[in-house]
Amino acid sequence: MKDFISFDTRLIHAGQSRTWPQQYPTAPPLISGTSFRAESPEEMDAILSGDRPGFTYSRHANPTVEAFSEAVRLLEDGATAQAFSSGMAALDAALFAIGLKSGDSLLLSRDLYGATMTLSEEIWGDMGVHIETVDVTDLEQVHGVLNRLRPKGLVLETLSNPLMKVPQLGQLVRLAHDVDCQVVVDNTFATPILVRPIDLRADLVVHSATKYLGGHGDAIGGVVVGQIGYASRLHQYVKLRGSTLSAFDAWLLLRGIKTLSVRFERQCQNAAAVAERLSASQRFTRVYYPGLDGHPSHESARLLFSGRGYGAVVAVDVPGGRNGVFRLLSRLTLVGSATTVGDVYTLCLYPRMASHRHQSAEVLAAMGVSDQTLRISIGLEAVDDIVADILNAMD
Repeated sequence: MKDFISFDTRLIHAGQSRTWPQQYPTAPPLISGTSFRAESPEEMDAILSGDRPGFTYSRHANPTVEAFSEAVRLLEDGATAQAFSSGMAALDAALFAIGLKSGDSLLLSRDLYGATMTLSEEIWGDMGVHIETVDVTDLEQVHGVLNRLRPKGLVLETLSNPLMKVPQLGQLVRLAHDVDCQVVVDNTFATPILVRPIDLRADLVVHSATKYLGGHGDAIGGVVVGQIGYASRLHQYVKLRGSTLSAFDAWLLLRGIKTLSVRFERQCQNAAAVAERLSASQRFTRVYYPGLDGHPSHESARLLFSGRGYGAVVAVDVPGGRNGVFRLLSRLTLVGSATTVGDVYTLCLYPRMASHRHQSAEVLAAMGVSDQTLRISIGLEAVDDIVADILNAMD
């Protein structure tokens, strides 16, 4: 498919097959076969050796999965993309792709998603990788740690989970590359609608496609996009680890991508309005949203996202700590309580109970996440209804 200049056109047409000789479906087909026949043993041998493109076994590659991968590659302006069975599998594959091994150091943003930190510390750390964390919003601190540690990789998020902190991404990439450190960016919360990290020379971009790319809460998957030099190791990972995205989930995720622009634009608008109104209500100890002037990352977000939005997640500190949060959650009638973001529905999550359950009190304190913190993923409902449900639950 032609690389269309218009981003919105890419969203609609990315992943569409034009390879059939005469007629082809207007919607990408679901091809769920586990194996594929070749015209000859010579052809199959050439495909298995990598001398020619094609399909032999769906753990190695599948047409529907490749269509989804190609769509995300186009959206993120990457040279290669590989889909996986989940966002966590994609993150693990990215660490494998940068060549991380025993004796290396890995630098993590202090504000990463809890499972990403646990994966790095308990899986890669147990394999002999030295793990350190840093406040990526403090460039001076990052510069010092990079020069001392000389890590193999730096892992960060464009919008942190759950407090929506935004780094100065371009400067961080330059600092990391100065010491030959590869940069892995989780772009799940920002999506390529707000920023494309590869355009800022990031090495690999990771998505939990379960979230905004799919957008409907009905498919789990992940994807890594990067420079062409990473293609072989990413493909090797999916073949040998078996972290294969199913054809059906790939089909659902690809369908979701087609409406990403209109969905995410509306969700960002809703989130900005909800954040303003929850802040004005004065019912919460604090409201976190980078579109608010008082958010510590407001200026960084304005520059990085260039007016395209500030994301669709709002966090609040609820008076009364854990008991106050649980009371609020139990009284909601429209807004759901669930362990995800990015759905068309507005959903709340208590980080201390779910996403950051395994982080210590000291680590959470350094992040700024407390017993009061509640994350709200804003959906497509009317703003008045979202706000009314949350404030009624507070009452």
